[in-house]
Amino acid sequence: MAKKTSTKTKPATVQQPVNFKKGGFYQDLGGDLWFCTNAKQKKVGDDPVVMMQRTEDGQPVGEATEELVGSFNKQLTAAELKEYRVVCQRESDAQGAIGNQAAPATDKPKAKKVKAAVEQTEKMSALDAAAKVLGESAEPMATKEMIDAMSAKGYWTSPGGQTPHATPYAAILREINTKGAEARFAKTDKGRFSLARK
Repeated sequence: MAKKTSTKTKPATVQQPVNFKKGGFYQDLGGDLWFCTNAKQKKVGDDPVVMMQRTEDGQPVGEATEELVGSFNKQLTAAELKEYRVVCQRESDAQGAIGNQAAPATDKPKAKKVKAAVEQTEKMSALDAAAKVLGESAEPMATKEMIDAMSAKGYWTSPGGQTPHATPYAAILREINTKGAEARFAKTDKGRFSLARK
């Protein structure tokens, strides 16, 4: 008698569910940080959702929105949240320092020539530098590669010599999500970006 062979296929790997807690901070698959406002899952159509607020620098902003449970990959610990806030504060301080250096020394700024000179000497933001290195690259890049290229070419260096590639990653995704077709960037693969084709 011939042996029966099973035709069953292996079930697809399912991501472990995140147990939401009211007031907890969660990171989604795109690297953005969210604040859970009620922790109670409910169904919208076939999808389980929770009430979340997107956050900037670890602080809740904007209106509460319903977000898909499956889009979150981890809950931030107190240490991770503290580190996130420190990195965001460092980025903010660096941008402020750049703005202060670019300000004219006199109370009465001179005409267009002064403005043009300031713009030429002003350092680039991390996003502008990312767009520049992507424009110079023939291939899509991961954010760590972008940071290395930006630093090597003198376009932008992370404050304190750190390389928090998660911060530019989240900023690039935020620009893609908020600006849509007007965004400078396009996601080509998991963790890789190129300039958007216009």
